[in-house]
Amino acid sequence: MLPGLHVVLTMFTGYLVGYAAFRALFGHSPAMSAAGGILGLVCGMLVETLLFIVRSSSQDLRPKSSTSKLKKNQ
Repeated sequence: MLPGLHVVLTMFTGYLVGYAAFRALFGHSPAMSAAGGILGLVCGMLVETLLFIVRSSSQDLRPKSSTSKLKKNQ
């Protein structure tokens, strides 16, 4: 799978969900529907940012690889 494709998919899904939600809430106003789509896109990016932070911080907590221990023992 292409790297970063999940980010584009999350942004697109966020746009569609925000567009549909604002269209249901505020009638068929194109400006409000677009604003909801942009808000959903931003929320999707915030979710991706949070996931990136969690993944990178969990990598910091892992013990060092066995190759670095092997080099220390030599």
